[in-house]
Amino acid sequence: MFKVVRTFKMDGALEIEKEVLGPGFEIEERPSPTEDEIIENCKDADAVICVYEPFTKRVIDALPNLKLIAFKSIGFNYADYEYAATRGIPVTHIVHYCTQEVADYATAAILASNRMLFQYNHDTHVLKEWDLFKHIDKMHRLANQTIGLLGFGNIPRLVAKRLAPYGCEIVAYDPFCDAEMALKDYNVKLLPLEEVLSSSDIISLHLPLNKATKGIINKDNIALMKDGVSIVNSARGPIINDDDFIEAIDSGKISFAVIDVLEEEYPDMNTHPFASRDNIVLTPHIAFLSQESIRDGIIECAENVKNFAEGNYEKCAIVNGVKPGQD
Repeated sequence: MFKVVRTFKMDGALEIEKEVLGPGFEIEERPSPTEDEIIENCKDADAVICVYEPFTKRVIDALPNLKLIAFKSIGFNYADYEYAATRGIPVTHIVHYCTQEVADYATAAILASNRMLFQYNHDTHVLKEWDLFKHIDKMHRLANQTIGLLGFGNIPRLVAKRLAPYGCEIVAYDPFCDAEMALKDYNVKLLPLEEVLSSSDIISLHLPLNKATKGIINKDNIALMKDGVSIVNSARGPIINDDDFIEAIDSGKISFAVIDVLEEEYPDMNTHPFASRDNIVLTPHIAFLSQESIRDGIIECAENVKNFAEGNYEKCAIVNGVKPGQD
């Protein structure tokens, strides 16, 4: 019997997971938000399904039976995946389940930024103003603007497809992507980071979180951007250096932002500086969210676990380079 423990509560997930896994698997839901709780609750687990729980070196060392860390999310930065690799433990993630939703969110945010919908809504509802020309100096036809995408994986490619009918120029930065493919299939020019930052009117972030991307939206890179640039972040909060970002927001260097993710997953909205700025629209990490995406994510993650246990490693979306069964 292959034992699986899900370390967070999710209503309705257990029935779906049992259906996907089938016979030969036992799965339990044991919410474990802390290291100590993970160690206590996962002692007998062959695999864990997690999302925000801290699978640190200490936790991994305390779970000698653990064979797989399976994230029910695209991001996997809550695990020390590099250390897990040294122990021969694969870390997997899910890559397909919410691409449509996040692409829709980013596209909607880009369009709303261009048409200044949130600014005018604030004027009419909060300030009780009816001043149609108030923001005219910042309003331009989308077809005359340049949209910059940082990252050009599955989601930003869908964003590019959604924006194509508007006629805007789309440029992207992605050192791992083929420039010829991007231009031929999506009419997107791949450029160095500095050129994307300096040429874009609206920048949408789609980078994974790793050592190279953490804090990449910092003072130096913000200085390269156009004055009055708009920023959309539906990727990962720590990509942005909060202090540098707030300084740019307050100075007007960044005129507007739509932010779905912050450095902390459950921040205090009474004290977080982003929450007190009228030119930052905040949503509570909902870009991925729909009834369909939730179900798809449960299924895809359970399939990763099942494929791993059955030796179908190429179907597991392993992110830390571990190749089970190979020396």
